[in-house]
Amino acid sequence: MLDDRKLKILYAIIDSYISTSEPIGSRTISKQYDMGISSATVRNEMSDLEELGFLNKAYSSSGRIPSDKAYRHYVNYLLSSHFDEISKNMYGIDVLAKHINEKNKIFKESAKIISEVTECITATMITDYMDCSVKSIDVINISGDYYVLVLVFDTGKVVNTVFDVKNSINEEILQELIFYLKKYLINVKVSDLNERLEFLKLTFVSKIPFITEVSDLIEKEVSKTEKSDIELEGISNIFNFPEYRDMNKAKELIHFLEDKNELEDLFLSYNGNEIYISIGSENNKDFLNDNTIVATSYDLGNGSKGKIAVIGPTRMDYEKIISTMLSLNDRMNDILK
Repeated sequence: MLDDRKLKILYAIIDSYISTSEPIGSRTISKQYDMGISSATVRNEMSDLEELGFLNKAYSSSGRIPSDKAYRHYVNYLLSSHFDEISKNMYGIDVLAKHINEKNKIFKESAKIISEVTECITATMITDYMDCSVKSIDVINISGDYYVLVLVFDTGKVVNTVFDVKNSINEEILQELIFYLKKYLINVKVSDLNERLEFLKLTFVSKIPFITEVSDLIEKEVSKTEKSDIELEGISNIFNFPEYRDMNKAKELIHFLEDKNELEDLFLSYNGNEIYISIGSENNKDFLNDNTIVATSYDLGNGSKGKIAVIGPTRMDYEKIISTMLSLNDRMNDILK
């Protein structure tokens, strides 16, 4: 746990680096921020923060820059305590209400506004579930702990996926699992499956622990039956950031953004309507180690779901972006009801 003085210094460093993109030293912190302590004391505290993994030493300076760990601490602070009340400044989102019967248009126009306000890249994906239902479902033991999940939809589409389990299950448990899957999933529309799967996990996990693993697998496979429409706003905004003056980094990011499969994987990696933030190395992709993704999703009705992701450097203005996204959440949820 960091004490108040260390937190104050850490947040000052983050604030300075977000604003200037320049490493900051103890003397600058002491002068520009009202710490009430000497630069020597600030320097000692910065050394402690570096040892704790919150700061990195810049290559060309004795100054320090925030680490991914520092940004994560800062973001958690913003989400937990700093944004209890959503800003009433909707940044022009109110004008979208006139498209009340065009939910997809509201969503895409909102993405444009976010890109303009945050000066970052905004990616959107609208997924339209295939208008189909589950016709047949089975789980077959093929060898030892290996099983195959077979899903057949009334459109004729068939999904087969092989998976393994950590602990062997006997035939009786397997048949009980199949019974409940068929009872609750057959003839259910794809758009309603997630609700049924959650019910299965909550209701039968004590009797059939294996049901959680299978339900998650079904959910993952069903997500692949979705048709997606991906659009980007503000790609040129990357050149507003010093981080992308390195053309190799800029090319890597643009290549990622142009790869529909990569973007789909990004969007499918999270669900829910809460703000989702993945910082630097948390993205688990080397070419995104210097980037942060702030995302959220919306139920657009009739089996459609919209997802928005703001993509920028880890040095992005988190306060502004999170505030904008929370404002959007508040207004979009009202409009889409």
